[in-house]
Amino acid sequence: MDDMTHVAILLVKAAPDLPIIGTASGRAKVLGYDPQALAGMPLSLLCPLRQPDGRPSAETLEGVLAQLQLAGSLSLPWQFQTRAGEGRHHELHLTLTERDGESQIAVCMVDVSRMQFEEVLNRAKNELLEMVATGQPLPPVLARLTALIESQFEGLYCTVLLLDLDGRHVHVGAGPRMPTAYMQALEGAEIGPTAGSCGTAMHDDRLVVVDDIGTHPLWAAYRDLALPYGFKACWSAPIHGPQKQVIGSFAMYYREVRRPSADELAALNTASHLAGIAIDQERRTEERRRAAQWLEEQVQARTAELLAAQDELVNSRKLAALGQLVAGIAHELNTPLGNALLGSTSLRDGSRQFADRMASGAPLKRQELADWIAHTGSGAELVQQNVERALRLVSRFRQLTENSDRAQRTRFDLRCAVLQAWARVQSHRTDPRVQLACDLPEGFLLDGDAEVLQQVLEQLLENACVHGFRDRAAGHVRVSGRRASASRLVLEVRDDGVGMPATDVARAFEPFFSTSFGQGGSGLGLFVAHSFATGLLGGSLQLESEPGKGTVVRLELPLQANAALALAA
Repeated sequence: MDDMTHVAILLVKAAPDLPIIGTASGRAKVLGYDPQALAGMPLSLLCPLRQPDGRPSAETLEGVLAQLQLAGSLSLPWQFQTRAGEGRHHELHLTLTERDGESQIAVCMVDVSRMQFEEVLNRAKNELLEMVATGQPLPPVLARLTALIESQFEGLYCTVLLLDLDGRHVHVGAGPRMPTAYMQALEGAEIGPTAGSCGTAMHDDRLVVVDDIGTHPLWAAYRDLALPYGFKACWSAPIHGPQKQVIGSFAMYYREVRRPSADELAALNTASHLAGIAIDQERRTEERRRAAQWLEEQVQARTAELLAAQDELVNSRKLAALGQLVAGIAHELNTPLGNALLGSTSLRDGSRQFADRMASGAPLKRQELADWIAHTGSGAELVQQNVERALRLVSRFRQLTENSDRAQRTRFDLRCAVLQAWARVQSHRTDPRVQLACDLPEGFLLDGDAEVLQQVLEQLLENACVHGFRDRAAGHVRVSGRRASASRLVLEVRDDGVGMPATDVARAFEPFFSTSFGQGGSGLGLFVAHSFATGLLGGSLQLESEPGKGTVVRLELPLQANAALALAA
């Protein structure tokens, strides 16, 4: 990318030709010209012969000078032309001044086209990173990336090639607008020092710019493939993984002999960087999938061996549940940890680029600092959210290892236990639509492990909030209790939500069964509650529900003196 500035200030004589006296833009180029080369140049030479509306640039500048001499300052849209002949839309701000008795004009040139282009690239970055973070498959991500870049330049065709793990052969990643036969011919091609633009870029790990495919030696073996489709220029950049290894290439094709502009090189650099993030994430996902599959296969194989060695059906079921639990743990933790890794990778790459920018000594603009702050904030938030989710899952897994030996018996108020469990649920939920009604009387004292009972109640209340009111504007959860007998206590958690079909009711207490994966559900809530109720508390848990009629969960607990709970005297 060149070092032309977005905003330039020229000093111009208030004379008919508007000769340039000098520049206040430091050493940065102005429209591709070195500052010293501008001295004495008429301002009209920086303009195309005609403006977009057809007016001659030189004559129009004479009229602008006349207006400026009357008004003292003036602002207007204007088109300049770079040294390479590329038109650039600007906002032009002119102020008439006087120095040493000579009338001068301060000309502030704001390159609108470059700023708009960078805004488009930033939006493309955000869109692609969101697709990657939400786990979209690689082909649509790369297809969207090529479409975004192609939309910015007329006549542009883009491709993404993936380097095989053998480091020698390529596979087609994306090229939606390219001829199908052309892309098929590239499948399995071998990279090398003279393998066209893409094969050479991957082999040499460098940017390759070929302005004329018909004559360039790098295309000697491939020009008969490209020329029949009209492709005459091709520029390719290597795509890097997190360890700077080459993992593919991003290419730009044109059906005319030409060299890239500064904006095209900037887009090529951005596209190769984004493609690298997407490809690396896909490879990491595949590695995690294979690892999880291997783990699941190992667990299943080991479980099968243990099942064959057991004589009792109860032990066989425990081993099968263990296999399901371990495989589920691997599956559930993959997603938040993968997203956290994506966020940290993006922050690391951004930090490296920001450090390079500072090390270069170039002045930092306010917008660059604002963009960096926004990028680090969103990346840190992504990492925090997913690490917190992983910690919540680990907490759920640890709860399953608790045993009655750790129970601490205390005297507690049952109504207070319910309200404290509800407060825990509300502490990590932002939706106030669900209201709690507690019908338990004050002073209903129990003697037992209050923490275990609160954990069971918290799971039941959270399950009602997450699943019961997905499609309802508001709802209620009611908790009530009664003594079923002298030795049994029944607590009911009833909601007026959407209810559950019979197939879901039958599987409600299975580990990792959830109807809201991706929406906060882990499939462990009711499993944990059932495990605690039947194990630590020595009771039972039943669930009744019908679609459209809400759900009721009944927790029945023993009240004997040797049980987990007892009525206080």
